[in-house]
Amino acid sequence: MKTNLTSRLVLVLCVAAALLVGCGGDDDPTTSKTCDNSIESYEATLNAFIADPTNKSKCQAFKNEAADLLDCPYLAAGKRKEYEDAVAAISCD
Repeated sequence: MKTNLTSRLVLVLCVAAALLVGCGGDDDPTTSKTCDNSIESYEATLNAFIADPTNKSKCQAFKNEAADLLDCPYLAAGKRKEYEDAVAAISCD
């Protein structure tokens, strides 16, 4: 259980770091707005999940938001697969 929680927190930190480092550039305004909304939604589900990391529905909501966020151009292409694998590895069971 402790390893699973640690894995989840590592994923959270990795995705957050990628977003902070990869933001910016001349993105399509429509895509940027959609991604900005995704980031806000991600942050909300992240905070809910951190507050109650054993709640399966909050875990699944976080996992879904993290997966949706991978579609935004903020992630470097070389890191996308690594983050996709990390999201897939989260077990909410």
